[in-house]
Amino acid sequence: MLVGDTLFVTGGGQGIGEAIARRLVNEGARRVTLAGRTQASLDRVARDLRGMGAEVATAVLDLQDVDSIRECVSAAQKAFGPISILANCAGVTDRGGIFDTTPEVFDRLFDTNVRGNFFLMQAALPAMVEQRSGVVVNISSMLAHGGLSHLLPYSATKAALNLITRNVAHSLRASRVRVHAINLGWTVTPAEHITQTRVHGFPDDWAEREGAKQPFGRLLTPQDAAGLCAFLASADAAMMTGTVIDLEQWVSGVLG
Repeated sequence: MLVGDTLFVTGGGQGIGEAIARRLVNEGARRVTLAGRTQASLDRVARDLRGMGAEVATAVLDLQDVDSIRECVSAAQKAFGPISILANCAGVTDRGGIFDTTPEVFDRLFDTNVRGNFFLMQAALPAMVEQRSGVVVNISSMLAHGGLSHLLPYSATKAALNLITRNVAHSLRASRVRVHAINLGWTVTPAEHITQTRVHGFPDDWAEREGAKQPFGRLLTPQDAAGLCAFLASADAAMMTGTVIDLEQWVSGVLG
């Protein structure tokens, strides 16, 4: 059973956010706000969720705009009441290493992945604290452990998000609001497909080829993340907070 039936999902128009929205509606979420960058994608998901019995609102959201964040959360609370579950799934994955990252790319990554998620939590958490219930799940990355050379600032944003997760969980422990992060391994999403084919020049079947090389025979899918999110947002995880969970088939820190 979920901690409540009011859900707010960023990145809700595709990929991980969409999968989490669908899974949590299946688990009992009935009042859902989907936030993302593209209205058409949000509308597509919203139609399906309404067909599953949920009330759904959509909002085009720019995570680099704090006023937009506050207005979006306020509108969701006015429509559906206090948010029970906040799933922070949106983010950007611009490439860049120590020598070729521009200030513009660096700022875009931190403004979206760190600053945006920080102020989303700041906007949503007071109502959770007041009702002494709620769960935040931040979608992070295995790259927070160190990262790849060409994903240095991206990796740093996820390390920062994990620290924020633990700090906020500690700060709110007496309010019975739980805060978690999921470190995702390599996951097949529409955005990742575009990156691998257009940026790195992989063929269209890259996911199957790369998946066959993995210990468990495939790459992760958005449904893997959705399943873990559903657990963290349920009563089964009632005694957990501040967890940063590696959702990955490779064990971090082990060589050979």
